[in-house]
Amino acid sequence: MLRPIRVISSTARRLSAENLTERVPVTNPADELSALAGTVNDMLDRIQRGLFERDRVLDSQRLFTANAAHELRTPLTTARTAIDVTLDGHPSRAELLAMAGDVRGSVEHMQRVLDGLLLLARSQAGLAAREPVDLAAVAAAALDAAGARAAAAGVAVRCELRPAQVSGEPVLLERMVGNLVDNAVRYNVAGGRLVVGTGTAGGRAILRISNTGRPVPPGEAETLLEPFVHGQGTRVRTDGLGLGLGLSIVRAVTLAHRGRIAVAARTGGGLDITIDFPQNPVTKDARSQDIDSLQEMALP
Repeated sequence: MLRPIRVISSTARRLSAENLTERVPVTNPADELSALAGTVNDMLDRIQRGLFERDRVLDSQRLFTANAAHELRTPLTTARTAIDVTLDGHPSRAELLAMAGDVRGSVEHMQRVLDGLLLLARSQAGLAAREPVDLAAVAAAALDAAGARAAAAGVAVRCELRPAQVSGEPVLLERMVGNLVDNAVRYNVAGGRLVVGTGTAGGRAILRISNTGRPVPPGEAETLLEPFVHGQGTRVRTDGLGLGLGLSIVRAVTLAHRGRIAVAARTGGGLDITIDFPQNPVTKDARSQDIDSLQEMALP
């Protein structure tokens, strides 16, 4: 009668953090002992999943730390090299000015990296306060700021901005939309297109951005949300705002506002990004716009 209990006890003693694959045999017929064995197995399943998730997070953090260190080390090396080469001899005024320009560019690059990391950390820490924000107004401001760059790159911009009220932190939402618009312009093609739409459907505020660009393998689209990833799942050195933090900040801000983000690769190249948030209950009413209009706005 006690043999099943001894089996359960001996199996539990053999288990360790390094070996969670073994399970307690479930006896037949179903009785209190088989129920106990099933409960122990369920507990082991949860522990195993928890350890797997812990290892995944730790690996992700180690990769993030290494990439951040590399992103900061490169401009430091550039600045140090410029100083050493220039001062190795008797530099002229022109050479000193050129060195100062190189050092200044490296410092600005490091500052942008640090600003991006701080904003990412702030987004992941949650929201300190909320207030009503209209995504249509935020998108209009972002498009206005990027208008000159889009025109210089020959990118045609089309938008349909309908009211889309959410409750959140304006600065974070503005940075989120700004990053999306900036990426859509920066990683576009000459003579390409950019489509931005906002609206509401099903009690949620919707933001959708589609752009032409290089072909993106379908399985690669989601990886672009990871920090310091630009394509083919690898780090790629870029300049300006393209530090590999843009879309990871977008995802962090989205999650902080209890939103959802979907990134899809377009057949002809480029991305189709859709973000939706719970609407601000103060402004939500029966005038919600049908999201079909936003779907029509997306690039074919």
